[in-house]
Amino acid sequence: MAKTERFNIGFLVLDQQHEEIFLSVTPGFEHGPGIQRDGLTSPRMSDPHSVPRIGHQFKRAPDRTLPSTVDPYVQRAGTWTLYHHLKQFVARRGSEWTVVGVQSNGDLTMNPWHVAYLGTSHIANQNGELCALLTENEPQEPIGSRIYRSLVKWSDAAAAARKMRYECLKLRIEEIPRGHALKISDPELANRYDALLSNVEAYDSNTKDLAPLVEFAFSGKPVVEDGVELSLANVIDRFEDIRHIFNLPTLPAKGLFHQQEVKDVNFGEYQLFKNVNERRAALSSPVIIDLDIDGRVGVQWEDASKVLRSKHFKQTKDSPTRRGEFRRYLDQADPDKVEIFFPHNVYPFGVLGVQEPLSPDNGGNLVCLSSGGLSGRVGNTLEGIARIMFDFFGCRDAMVLDEGYDVFFVVNPSKEGGGYKYNNEELMKRILTFTKERVDKDHDESLKKEKERADKDHNESLKTPKPDPTGMKAFPINKALLSEIEVDYNKIGSAEYGDVMLVEPQRSQMRSVLIIAARKTSA
Repeated sequence: MAKTERFNIGFLVLDQQHEEIFLSVTPGFEHGPGIQRDGLTSPRMSDPHSVPRIGHQFKRAPDRTLPSTVDPYVQRAGTWTLYHHLKQFVARRGSEWTVVGVQSNGDLTMNPWHVAYLGTSHIANQNGELCALLTENEPQEPIGSRIYRSLVKWSDAAAAARKMRYECLKLRIEEIPRGHALKISDPELANRYDALLSNVEAYDSNTKDLAPLVEFAFSGKPVVEDGVELSLANVIDRFEDIRHIFNLPTLPAKGLFHQQEVKDVNFGEYQLFKNVNERRAALSSPVIIDLDIDGRVGVQWEDASKVLRSKHFKQTKDSPTRRGEFRRYLDQADPDKVEIFFPHNVYPFGVLGVQEPLSPDNGGNLVCLSSGGLSGRVGNTLEGIARIMFDFFGCRDAMVLDEGYDVFFVVNPSKEGGGYKYNNEELMKRILTFTKERVDKDHDESLKKEKERADKDHNESLKTPKPDPTGMKAFPINKALLSEIEVDYNKIGSAEYGDVMLVEPQRSQMRSVLIIAARKTSA
């Protein structure tokens, strides 16, 4: 029987008169911890169990070293499921709003360049919170030195003055005694907005701080900016996971790096990760990749050529001129090199864009898009996603929100004659059913991972029993969250959810999502 896989794209163009987006961030994870990469070993993160919390912020004693983990289930411990995000929104805003859709926003608080300011939130104690990589004693987002092209959702008063709810602006974020200020980076544009917003009560012309006028503002990785489709060379420095750009085959390797045994590598990732100029060069030409990686990890030429050919790369005698070609680069001083022209990779991507304004008195519609697939096998290239947002949807701004397993899109289907198929409770029942099934599946997978680690680490000579796997449901900061799923499921029951999953989530837990909702009309 032929094997088939489904490749879905889900999108929603918001009706700006009736539909809005809301930002949902798991409480306690506004500041991370985030993913840390070195381009060679598995992405790691400080174990969320080990990061003490004060209020909603992660705090750590200066002399304390936190254990790190490469287990994706441990990395997500304590974060809300899709159901929790939806349940919280419906509890706080459900009387006024009908949920229309939910889009993933997985890179916020996990990756550099993804920053959000929550002016007002439907989640308790998040007003005025800055969400970014800000966990103490970890690599932090250099907020004070960066300018962020951000989607701004104005407050009601500011939206009336601007005659639009959403727009994209280049913002600086400054620390002030009471929190953070948001300021337009271009002085000339800042003066123009000063005149436009001067009559809004919460605005202070002396400081030109937009924070009191913002419901939220957040940034991602831009692919279209101010009407210009950006070249990949202009944005590639913001993609720390090089696999999201290039097809980097996995090759067998041998060595130690940061006291970790390395048995395989994504070929070229370490070198391209370390050097942004080489990364840019690889977009349009072949590059020379070392088989001897930093003198610590080695790849054999015979293994490299065998695997590359099996992955449909073509070996040549001369310098590669087409993507997917490679050759051994013979250098008398150091023959352990490969010259290779990397193809672009295909990946799931989540993107948000703002279309050209409909008129001078109106802002452009928001476009929420998730392109699913199988990482490295089926999906879209980054360039292809940018082209969709720029050419097909006519966006003047677009940013990547997440990639890979994080990407999903849930929609409340339209019904004949107008309106939405499900009310909030009916949609939540479907999301709960999916969430329980996904949690159970992830739990089983986490048990397998624990058993594999126990088998690998067990020393028979010590005569000690292997630890029994407990799985993600037993993680201390998961217990209450995932028990709530069981309790609610037993109380509410199940419902078929196939028609609401345009792009199905591949993980049960997610730190941040965008909730799209339509304002209810009074009967």
